[in-house]
Amino acid sequence: MTMSNILYMGRRPGPTLEKVKKIRNVLLENPNGLWIRELARQTGLSRSTVSLYLERYMQNEIEDVFVTENNWIKIVRLKEARR
Repeated sequence: MTMSNILYMGRRPGPTLEKVKKIRNVLLENPNGLWIRELARQTGLSRSTVSLYLERYMQNEIEDVFVTENNWIKIVRLKEARR
């Protein structure tokens, strides 16, 4: 039995480069940023997965932009140097 034949119960361990690339590519296509929900829709990933990857694995690449005074609407985008 090879490692590729092993079935996982629940989520696979650790981050995948494929998901990071999906998120980064969508953000590159939208330099003004996107809501987490829209970013999830365009990548085909769940909102929780997108949030997790942004917070844990891409925190040095993104910046949060708040559109309203009370910070109700949060948009994420790549930092200027990454665009």
